[in-house]
Amino acid sequence: MKQSIYIAFLAGLVSCSAAAENGSERAESQSRDASAAFVATQHFVVGRIGRDCLEELGRSETPLQYIEKWQRDNDKYYAATTRYMAARLSEISDPEERDAVESAYYASARQRGEAAVNQIFSKGPKNEVCKYAVTLVDAGSMNIEEFGNATKQPIMRDLAELVEWAKTR
Repeated sequence: MKQSIYIAFLAGLVSCSAAAENGSERAESQSRDASAAFVATQHFVVGRIGRDCLEELGRSETPLQYIEKWQRDNDKYYAATTRYMAARLSEISDPEERDAVESAYYASARQRGEAAVNQIFSKGPKNEVCKYAVTLVDAGSMNIEEFGNATKQPIMRDLAELVEWAKTR
């Protein structure tokens, strides 16, 4: 997947003009939006693989246990994304605008994740695709650093900035 897939998330966001309550630097930024969308999309893909494949392969863990392991393995990115989205949404005083931004965020992750999952599952019989996909997740290939570095994703720089930003919040 290319960074442009995740940048599309930005087009759906509503521009926010409300100032942060404490007057400090605003959380909102394009690079953090793109980073959050990237993490949310990876999260969606792994969750969908768990939901669609664990039972198919006779695995004992639940889809929830499967995604929780991914969350632990990617904690610095997942926690930074969660912290960022909470801060970003808290900056928006208008409830309708806040809901629109939150909806756009989740819709983007779902749309991009669905496209990725559909591409994965179009490669062959479900059982064979599930074996391959679950092996990728189990081996850590869907972890943020592994995936980003292996595919030379330019977003890795932005993800590092998001993690640093979150440390100060």
